[in-house]
Amino acid sequence: MPPDWLQVTKDAGIVAGAINLQGAALTVWFNILDYALTKKLSQPLMNTVVRQNPQCAAICNAYLDELAAGEKPTPELPGLTTDDRVNTALAGFNAVNQQPKDIQAQLAAGDGLTTVASQIDVLKTYKDLHDHLQSFQYGIGSFQTLLVAARDMGADLEQVRVLRNFLKILKLFCVSSGESVMELPAGPALHDIEQAWLDDLKAAAIKLQAAIDNKSPDAYDALFDVRTVLRVVPSRLNQQIFVTAKNLPFGLLATGLDTIAGKLPAGAPDVPLIKAAHDAIMVLSSTIYARVVEHKLWQDVDNKLASLTDMIEPIEEGAAADKSLPFQFSPLWRNLEVKVKVLADLDPNGAWRTTLVDYSTDVNDQLSRETVDTAFILAFEAYRDEAQQRFVQVDLALKTECASIVRVSTPLHKIIEDLGP
Repeated sequence: MPPDWLQVTKDAGIVAGAINLQGAALTVWFNILDYALTKKLSQPLMNTVVRQNPQCAAICNAYLDELAAGEKPTPELPGLTTDDRVNTALAGFNAVNQQPKDIQAQLAAGDGLTTVASQIDVLKTYKDLHDHLQSFQYGIGSFQTLLVAARDMGADLEQVRVLRNFLKILKLFCVSSGESVMELPAGPALHDIEQAWLDDLKAAAIKLQAAIDNKSPDAYDALFDVRTVLRVVPSRLNQQIFVTAKNLPFGLLATGLDTIAGKLPAGAPDVPLIKAAHDAIMVLSSTIYARVVEHKLWQDVDNKLASLTDMIEPIEEGAAADKSLPFQFSPLWRNLEVKVKVLADLDPNGAWRTTLVDYSTDVNDQLSRETVDTAFILAFEAYRDEAQQRFVQVDLALKTECASIVRVSTPLHKIIEDLGP
């Protein structure tokens, strides 16, 4: 859910609290449009949207024109799936592919078509990299186990096997991620940044290989080099996904489709397909943005859960040796609780909410004892695992959305190819 609903409605003159701003983004937008229409605030609302998003001026004016003609917005489109909308868009672009080149060229005015296609390709690559990295994180298991293996490998053959297995996973990850990085446009803005952390991991793999062969303490250094990447890069990749999806220039496609539909005879059989593609593209722009915002918020939660997990030290003689640990844990925990509550409010019908509330209560009860022991750790781990499971669901949903959106690039590349240089 975009965080600026309240500001948008306030600037448009809508009374605070008049509209329920919780729930799916598209549902909220239809609620806002409905209220603005009833209270004759449509013009101020559209003016506010255009001030914040100048690229939306054309569609905002078109919306006001429709209202003047007696038409009214309906929430029918949100009932469709992303796949449905992508299929509608593909049908429209395929119809454009059947037009003469001078008509197709309206979609490719300037470098707009190339920009959209390349941005969609970049989004796919960043999501692939994020998926590779996440699978790698889950696949290596406990970092503490690796440190123990580095400590004991000189006296225990089984610990050598643990490190060798990790090294194999690390090398395979470097290969698969390297293939994805190669798909990014060359230059410091995209390719070189991702290549830098990948090179760090490759160097760590070489260092770890030598340390295993020589039973050297350098294994610790190699492991912490890997851990540094795992702490920093997933969040940054998520930020890249967020920025790329947020800035997908779908407005350029919509404008081109609208222009083409206007140049064809009114009764031409392809006109309805092209107009439907225009509408689908505009909705896709909103849905992918809403999905990415949700993912970013859960990524922040996941990062905080990892930080709290790192704070918990091994239990000796029934409790942690550091008696200040509950007081260090508490402020970070409270901050996490607030973030999860915001997400819960945005999904009022989500079954996961009740479970997390119960687990949250358990953690708070344990915190009140001011002792970090096995009971405390078990309560926190139950909460953490449930929250991470929810993040997995959100991540899978975004992955599905991106996989569907990426299909739009295929007909765009074909139009670019057909038009030639």
